[in-house]
Amino acid sequence: MAGTNSLEIEIHRLFQEGTSVEFVCRELVAKYEKSEVLSPSEIEGLSHFLITCGRLDLLRNLYIKTIQRSKTNVFPIGFLVEALEKQNKEITNDIIDICEAVLEHQPYNPTALKSYTMRAFSQNALRQSLDIQKNFNNARLVEKTKLIEQLNHYRNSELIEQEEATLQKLLKLFPQDLEVGLLKQAHLEKKADEILDKVIAKKGMTKPRFSVDFTELGPDFISQTQNQILQIAQDVQKTHPEQLYNLAVMCFQSELYETCIDILNLSPDNQPKQWLLAEALLESRRFLDLLQLLEKLEQSPYYDADATFAIIYMRAQAYHGLGQVEKAIGLMESLLQVAHVYRSAEALLMEWKLEAKGGAL
Repeated sequence: MAGTNSLEIEIHRLFQEGTSVEFVCRELVAKYEKSEVLSPSEIEGLSHFLITCGRLDLLRNLYIKTIQRSKTNVFPIGFLVEALEKQNKEITNDIIDICEAVLEHQPYNPTALKSYTMRAFSQNALRQSLDIQKNFNNARLVEKTKLIEQLNHYRNSELIEQEEATLQKLLKLFPQDLEVGLLKQAHLEKKADEILDKVIAKKGMTKPRFSVDFTELGPDFISQTQNQILQIAQDVQKTHPEQLYNLAVMCFQSELYETCIDILNLSPDNQPKQWLLAEALLESRRFLDLLQLLEKLEQSPYYDADATFAIIYMRAQAYHGLGQVEKAIGLMESLLQVAHVYRSAEALLMEWKLEAKGGAL
């Protein structure tokens, strides 16, 4: 039984032979009608292809024959609704009743739950979709808790390779999770301290007092410390440039934001560097530079769907820093409509609204 990949290969092969769209549609339908059973992936692939080609008549006949001959266990109600939409046909009460009846007999019908239109008019589809999302979130929470427990065990046991592998798995599965981000920062700080100790020992230098509050030491000491760190960074750039990011993290944690930016400008380009640079620009109140960087991130290979929320969040703060409070509020409100997990955004939004009204916290 062919899968989706086989269907794509078959479509490509037929078009390579110079055949027409009409011929390809009929050949595919004829081929899959001969199959004893059609898998959900085959139904989905065929449905989308025939809808795209405008051959809704062939799609209808395919559905009728597969149902009559019991070739599929799940009626593709979602694809049927999609086909009706393509024909600009009204979703009548009769159609809605049919959809609800299918969902009653086939709960969690995957084709129905994938359809935005179905979720819009069917309470059953919406509820079942939310159930799946809730179960998925609960399963992810269990997985995250388990991995964090493993990470702490490996860290306490000084099993460095296992600790690194577990952290990388957490970052891959939960790239935007705040708790995982803090674990990553702690891990990088530890590595940065180890690297700095080695470099300082090799150069016979004195380690800066990073545990001290720099604001109490005066501008001369801060300037001297920054110059010393930049000298270390230049040495690291020649020998281990991949470790410059860890040194920049240490500066960020020590609130030496300008030094962090200088070191990042020396380091190789990668995704973590760009996000840390954005954070450093925000903390150093270089809002115009931050806005320019966020525009570049949206056009870069590092941009993905998960990064959208983070970019909106930082852009709103940049506009607020530039005095464009209403624009900042609008962006933050749009973010919270779709990403309720940004608790810090809720606090900032409340603060900004009070500020806009001339109130005080």
